[in-house]
Amino acid sequence: MRFSVNKKDISEKLQYLNNVIPSKSNMMVLANFKLDADSENNTLTIVATDLNITTIVTIAANVMEKGSLLVSAKHLADIIASLPDNSVINFSVREETLIIECANSNFSINFLEASLFPEISFIDSEQVYTFEADNIKKMIENSAFCTSTEAHQSIINGVYCKIEDNLMTFAGTDTRRIGEAKLKTEISVEEPYEIVLPTRALNFLEKNIKEDTDTISIKYDVRRISFHLHDIVLISNRYDGKFPTYTVAFRNLPNYSLLIGRNSLRDAIRRASLLSEDEDKLIKIALSEKEIIVESHLSERGNAKDSITGFTYDGPEVLYCFNSKLFTGILNAIETEDVVLKFRSPEEPIWILNNTQYETMDITFILMPMRLGR
Repeated sequence: MRFSVNKKDISEKLQYLNNVIPSKSNMMVLANFKLDADSENNTLTIVATDLNITTIVTIAANVMEKGSLLVSAKHLADIIASLPDNSVINFSVREETLIIECANSNFSINFLEASLFPEISFIDSEQVYTFEADNIKKMIENSAFCTSTEAHQSIINGVYCKIEDNLMTFAGTDTRRIGEAKLKTEISVEEPYEIVLPTRALNFLEKNIKEDTDTISIKYDVRRISFHLHDIVLISNRYDGKFPTYTVAFRNLPNYSLLIGRNSLRDAIRRASLLSEDEDKLIKIALSEKEIIVESHLSERGNAKDSITGFTYDGPEVLYCFNSKLFTGILNAIETEDVVLKFRSPEEPIWILNNTQYETMDITFILMPMRLGR
């Protein structure tokens, strides 16, 4: 095997692919990338898998001799990252080692036979659904960050995906907040399809949706779903288990609305939480018609208080308690200068919305209040 590639074509791809490599596994072969150099098409295909997520990336290469092998993912990514930008990197196999040469640098890495790598099977389905890439990117951005990061809560570590007639839904929750994006689109399916996808898989997909990525095609079967970009295929198994019925949080429509500058509210929350010693950085928010008071919740270190004026609120005076980190995370996802908050009562979830909704997409965030007596 002998080929050359431009660093700019391979470097970023390897960093993203490295996130798919399992940190711990009983199968040492999964710590490797599979490299497949194709002399007929002058391409290099790189495959990474943890058996739940498989990513296949194809890049342009100058292939003099075709071949396949397995090489340490970490070492290859680190080596490529260390080489000069805008350089050409040469690969060759000599005496059962992979030689990497660039400018004055030379590396020799042991490799494994490609036959040791798990067999990758593609989804055999004639039905293909195509979506605008920007829409998929936006759906991931507004749902994936709301998922749980607790290892023992696997089903809510993932993003719920539902495909039905003229509608696609992504939703993430850690039981304390919800991020849901609904895309209105002209598709027809025989029956609704539901799957929970690993957040890592969708984050990889989102990072690879570039400005020149026009569309994404989707195929699925009972156990798996695949996303196809022009040079990337992502195949993901579904999580086992039932996703929480998060839609119960949408049943009681809020009675009252608050329209406020996103930055004003976010900055006040950030300052008020500076003296909160609680792990969750709890804060109290007192709403009234003329003023909003944001302060740290029962802080023994002192007291931090911020007041906000210049907003529109149509509800009664009320006191809420929130996890400031979760609140700030949602505000960071809001894209409009003003944010809309919808309330019902201090015990019920609030809705957090962009001030302007998109024509083809509905984005809704839900935040659960904390008990004031904590």
